[in-house]
This record gives sequence, structure tokens and C-alpha cells, in this order.
Amino acid sequence: MTPFKIIVDAADVLGPLPAIWRSFGYDEINWTYTPRGKRIFREIAGLSPAPYYIRCHNPLTSGNGLSTPTKGSCDVCRINADGKIEYNFTLLDQVIETFLENNCKPIIELGFMPDALSKGPRPKPTYDYRGNDLWKYPPRDYRQWQQLVFETVKHYLEKYGAEEVGEWYWEVWNEPDTPGFFAGSLKDYLKLYDFAAAGAAQAFANIKIGGAALAHQNKFLNKFLKHCLEGKNFATGARGSRLDFISLHAKGTGWPLPGQPFAMPSLKKIMAQLEGYCDVIQKYPALRQIEILLDECDMAVGTNFGVYDFPEYEFHNSEYYPAFVIRMAKRLFDFIRDNDWRVRLFTTWAFYFEGKRFFEGNRALFDNENIKRPIFNAFQMFEMLGETRLNLQTLPAKGEASAQSDFPQIDGIASRDAAGNLAICIWNFAENPPQTAPRLIELEINWNGPHLFSKENVVIERFQIDGEHSNSYSAWKKVGAPQDPTPEQLEQIKTIAGLQLVESSADAFVSKGKIRYKFELPMPGVSLIKIRRKKK
Repeated sequence: MTPFKIIVDAADVLGPLPAIWRSFGYDEINWTYTPRGKRIFREIAGLSPAPYYIRCHNPLTSGNGLSTPTKGSCDVCRINADGKIEYNFTLLDQVIETFLENNCKPIIELGFMPDALSKGPRPKPTYDYRGNDLWKYPPRDYRQWQQLVFETVKHYLEKYGAEEVGEWYWEVWNEPDTPGFFAGSLKDYLKLYDFAAAGAAQAFANIKIGGAALAHQNKFLNKFLKHCLEGKNFATGARGSRLDFISLHAKGTGWPLPGQPFAMPSLKKIMAQLEGYCDVIQKYPALRQIEILLDECDMAVGTNFGVYDFPEYEFHNSEYYPAFVIRMAKRLFDFIRDNDWRVRLFTTWAFYFEGKRFFEGNRALFDNENIKRPIFNAFQMFEMLGETRLNLQTLPAKGEASAQSDFPQIDGIASRDAAGNLAICIWNFAENPPQTAPRLIELEINWNGPHLFSKENVVIERFQIDGEHSNSYSAWKKVGAPQDPTPEQLEQIKTIAGLQLVESSADAFVSKGKIRYKFELPMPGVSLIKIRRKKK
């Protein structure tokens, strides 16, 4: 097998490697503090000493506090018997407490509209307590909306203090550019934003408030930014509106339609969305250095869809998902550098589901019985990377140049930490892959600077995610794909659910200034190679 060569120059520093992957999100906010949810948050806390940012829909939504797939409610606002508005943060407190107890920080989405404030048509009585769309509408009285935001910020400022709350992000609504999330006009949203920003700043002058968490519409983004910079503020009458960050969304597929061909995830589609956003933002010099949150950035839409809806959603269960996300991260690093964007994070919209079958194929980090899905191991790999990015070049075998296009099949990220240890992530991936044999990878590392490696002092370790390793889904299938697995079967599945070390003290050519190491990498597959000095 002809090797595919990858060369890393460990002395050629490209710049810092920002940890933009530290964020998760999900709709079902009440699952945060269930026993299963709390156990998962302990796993998230174990990923890194640095905090992960968590974004949930439904912090302000009315309801009974019982999440179902894509639904949730913290019921913070009601009208009492005297016709006065009362605030109750009991459920939202449980959410925030779970975050903070597990070294996470919130991105508090100011939505959706409480029933008591909504201008939507009053629904008829129904057995379905969520059988209405009041949550989508603007408020009847924008001053009441402003007061709700003020009371919410004030509550958490008093509870946790300015230093803590100053690290949080407060975001006005979610995807107001789509009718699925907002039953109002652009003007309605601008008004909603102005009154929310005014209420937030009134409660806490150093708050980080922003938006608009857009789904895809560049025209909406342009008008929103223009309003924030120079439009008349609906709440204050002044010029412009406070904007501390811009939040944007990008997805690698459109919504699938029954009976129609299924479009597989496309990194090109994600990057085209980001390029469109970037073109709009760059029209405004005052916003060139504003902080940006890509707080939904996923390979496919439809977290609630699974294999029983569309068989292709199997990719959420398998090694395909982590390979796509790691490959996407590399492209984001390049895009941020090339466009001088201040991207703070990208959010993977995945958590867990209640009431689903084993490996249903919904977008999730954990499956039933809190089994780690392969995607969670991608974040363990991310956390092994160093703080400094190094130059990495790929040299395709003869005849493979076509595979090394803008979105190469085989590529990698190279890094170095402060102690001089190296971590190199390499993947073999195609979006519409025929199953192929493993590729032989030849990794060459050159370093003529300080801290030279030698055969005597170097340790090479390889961690891998593929169809056989770090893969609970393949383990589940091997024991018969049971929907009621025995304790013994669960133990077998969980044994290889975490990130696996597949080679330690790897055999490699090592001399002063050079390391050469060969290994096989299946497709889809991702390897993380750690190269460190032996402890004295």
C-alpha cells in the first residue's frame, strides 16, 4: 500500500490554536437537571479545566417544566389572580446551578415568549399543554418584556455576583429570521431586541448582550446590524442599540423531505453560509473586531430526526459524526485566521434524549444508559491539542491529487503545548463515502529547534476513532443491536465507548530533529498522535 505522507514542521508556528469547540446546546432545557443530565454534565466537566459554554432553548418559555424532544419550559413568568405579573426562577435556577457546579457557563437565550406576555391568539382548551404557538409571538406590551429581562438579569446578578455573570452571554431570541421560531416581522424583532437590551443593561451595565442567532438570512443580518449601529432605538429613542456580540448559525444540510433524495452533510454548505455572513459584517468597519458566536454549527439539521425517519441519520451514531466535526473545526480555524474573525466558539447542538430507542440516530452526545456516542470522543481529542498551531502539509500519493481539494479526504491539525509536547490529529473522511480499505499514513515530523526528541526520551501514543475503536455504536451492533441489553452486553458496549489508546510506545524512526511514524487509518477514521518526552 502506497503511503499517504503528512509532514509537520514543529518549528513553524502558525499562531495560537483557540479552543473554539467548547460549547454544547440543546432544546430540552429541563433535562439539564435530571439524574441522567447531571451525570452527563459531570462527563463534560471532566473534559477540560476551562469551562464549556452551554446554550439552551426555552429559558423563559411557559409550561409545566417537563421537557419532551425539542420542547422545554422554565415557566418564569405568570399572571396571578390579581392580574399582576409574578416571576419564578425556580426551574431556571436548577439549570444554571447544574451548569456552574460542573464548570460550565451559560449562554442564556432570552426566549421564548411567556404565555402571559404573548400577543398571539388565545388558544382553545386542549389536552396538550403545549398545544399552542404563543411562545413564537412578540409581546403585547414591550415594557413588560423589558421588565422580564431586567428581572431575570437582576436575579442572577444578586445570586452570583458581577464577576460571574460578567462571563455569561445573553442572547435575544433564536432564529427570528425563520417562521418556525418567530411569528413576527423584522421590525418586531428589532423592537424585541431593543427592549431586551435596554432591560439587560438597566440591570447590569457590564452585561454581554447580543444576537440575533440567525438561521441563514443575510438580508436580515444586514438590517439588524445597520439598526444596531445607526437606527432609532425603539426602547430609548436614541441612535443605535447595544450589541456586544453577533451570534450566527450554520448547518450542513437542509430539512429532509419524505420521498425525496437525502442530501448528505456538506462542509461546503456550512462554509458558504459563514462566508455570506462574513461579507455582511465586513461592510461595517465598527464591527470588524466584534466577538462572534457560532452557537449552532452542525453537520445536519433536525436533532429530533433519527434512523426511523431517514436511515441516513445513522451518521449521528457512528464514527462519521466525530470525523466530520473535527474536519470542520480545522476549516473554521483557517477561516477565522484568513478573515480576522473573533470567533469565540462554535456550539455542537447535541445532548441526550429521553424515551428513545437505543441508537435512534438523533443528534446526541450520549445514548440510552448514558452510553457515550463516538462524537463525545471527538471533544476528548480536541482537549489533547496544544495551544499553538503548527504547519502541517499533506503529500498525496500519485494519482490522489483530486482527493486533496478544498475539503481534503486526508488532512490534519498539528499543535504544540508549552512544554514542547506535540499532538497531531489526522483524519480520513469523505462526505459520501464508499467503504474503503484503511490508508497507510506516513507522518514525518521535523524540528530543528530546542527540545529535540531522541529515541531514548520520546513516547508516541495513538488514540483512534473508527469502526472498531472508541465506538459504542459498532459494539452495540456486534452484540446483536438489542433494545433491552443485558448488564453483560452493556458492559461490553461501554468498554469501548470512551476514547481508546490503540498504540503506545509506538515503533517509529527517531533521530535528532526528525520522527517518522507509519500507521493505518480506516475511513471514516480519526487518529490523535501524542508525542511527548518520557518523565525523568
